[in-house]
Amino acid sequence: MSTPRLLFATALAASCSIAMAVDRDDAQLELAQAATAVQAAERDDAMRHAPADLDEAHATLAAAERAADAREWEEAAWFAKRAKVCGDLASARSRQRRAEAATDELQRSVDALRSGNGGVR
Repeated sequence: MSTPRLLFATALAASCSIAMAVDRDDAQLELAQAATAVQAAERDDAMRHAPADLDEAHATLAAAERAADAREWEEAAWFAKRAKVCGDLASARSRQRRAEAATDELQRSVDALRSGNGGVR
């Protein structure tokens, strides 16, 4: 199992194992945190670099909001926690892919400099 999927599964298992009643305030706090994570992913350009992860975050956040509208607080909190994890994952993957692209560009620059200097290393 890949590391991001393992982290997601671990976080999801931890959130499911906590047996406690969730009230409206708890659910709204989870919703706010999830919305913040999704917005951060958007700012991190996840639509370009991690679109599937961002789409899942949006869909899961929408499910959380529907559950909250129906006053299903436990379900809303569960979906919100999942949306937060998805948003965090989208951000992380986006940052990773941007870093990889920057590294590739630097490597191309170094290679071009080396080839312009007669291959001196």
